[in-house]
Amino acid sequence: MTKTDVSLVYEVHGYHGQVSPFLRAGQGAEAYQFKLAIEGDSWANILWPWSRLFGYNQAFSNYIDKDVRFYINNVGWPGDTFENIIAKTFSSDPGQRDKGLRVPIQSGIFDFLILSGGGNDFLGGGELTKFLKPFVNDVSDPWDCLDNGKVDRIFSRIRTGYLRLIEAVNLWSPKTHIFVHGYDHAIPRAGGRWLGTPFSLRGYDPRLRICVDIVRALVDRMYETLYEIAADNGRVHVVNLRGCCNNNWHDELHPNASSARLVAQQFIVSMTGAPRVATSTESWFNLEGRQRMDADHIERLVELGSSRRSIADVHRRAAEYMHGTGSVFPRNACAATLSAFLQMAGIPVRTMTGAGRLAEQIERDRNWDRIPVGGQRPGDVGVTYDTMAPPGADHVYLVVGVQDADLMTIPDNQAPRPHERYASGRGRTRTSYFLRAPGMRFFRDSDELEVVDYSAFPFEDEDTNRLSDPADGPPDRNWQGSPVIDDSAIEKIAQRVAEIMRERTRK
Repeated sequence: MTKTDVSLVYEVHGYHGQVSPFLRAGQGAEAYQFKLAIEGDSWANILWPWSRLFGYNQAFSNYIDKDVRFYINNVGWPGDTFENIIAKTFSSDPGQRDKGLRVPIQSGIFDFLILSGGGNDFLGGGELTKFLKPFVNDVSDPWDCLDNGKVDRIFSRIRTGYLRLIEAVNLWSPKTHIFVHGYDHAIPRAGGRWLGTPFSLRGYDPRLRICVDIVRALVDRMYETLYEIAADNGRVHVVNLRGCCNNNWHDELHPNASSARLVAQQFIVSMTGAPRVATSTESWFNLEGRQRMDADHIERLVELGSSRRSIADVHRRAAEYMHGTGSVFPRNACAATLSAFLQMAGIPVRTMTGAGRLAEQIERDRNWDRIPVGGQRPGDVGVTYDTMAPPGADHVYLVVGVQDADLMTIPDNQAPRPHERYASGRGRTRTSYFLRAPGMRFFRDSDELEVVDYSAFPFEDEDTNRLSDPADGPPDRNWQGSPVIDDSAIEKIAQRVAEIMRERTRK
């Protein structure tokens, strides 16, 4: 059984454009009052009815499907992490990308989108073992049982994933309202696959109250993250499902039939009560999709990096990012500075203090293209690293001006204003490559940057105190082939000019 990109249909007997009647009604989308797309994990799609063979109940999406007003396209998949969801949606491989949100949302027909993701990043798949501290007696605060730094990084990654998907949906289909949730307060069970076993591996008895409190704290943290996201976007709505399952769980993580029905009702009430936004968008704008998003912010990014005042704002934010790292701004703050630049320009990257990690995030998660040295343009991100033994300094920086294939103007943590940097290094780490937002165009493709050899020119200021002056005195003021102009000749010229000015005054 493999996944296809059509609604809830999976290749069991082969897919030939016919929708099985027991999965979807045979009518087209236009016949329904509401059009709903769904992406997510096993809460959103449990592969019913085949999952019934393994004892599972229907997911909430199956109960929404029973409402005759809704046309549904469900591209969710059990076990998907947010990384899986992002990869499907933004993959450069059409075969993978078409299994995600991109194709249905770019159609522009959907009123609503339910995003049901993140649970497998902090609860499912045994993830608890990655940030759960070993058991200690008499600990009552659940946060004392968790590695808070690791938890922060997990939810920062989830937040960035949601922001990226929301940004894409807002661009591809501005009329679509997005509904998100943070699951419910699951209850660990002894021997449970997702919660009980990870707790046991860290020395906990899953039946203890502290285990319940830990799960509750993590779920509540998920809702806090989602409410923060929704506060900045009027088309994002948080559906609070806490309490829907109560004690009605199929297992440690999944609602039973009655709970799934209640969850579905919560979504239906929220969706049908949301304001309908009738926004038309040019088809070419939708089709550009992901390739235009970060590129749309590059002009603002260059503007921020070209102003001393905005650089000061970026530096203040970067200084806050450096708290708790062991370094004080501006030391070791190149990645924090670039993170602040990108975020202030509207590009939602995670805040990072490692240059290499930030470069990897921009390339892998934002799908920026690698550009060889010599082809850099304003708005590119320069990436340097020294792999010679012993490893040396790394650096990431923003390019705001290009003079030739080597010399650039950049803002970073090393100066309070834009300053020069050479791609070849010249006293600093040599730039390895540049990263560029997909679809960015500042120059015609035919434009070539001049290649200048600066190797013969001094880079640092030099000490001239010990140099000897030429033995034959100052250079002659004569020019070869021109008559000598002595002091008397200069005096005569001055007198003649004065006479001319007096005559003009009299007239």
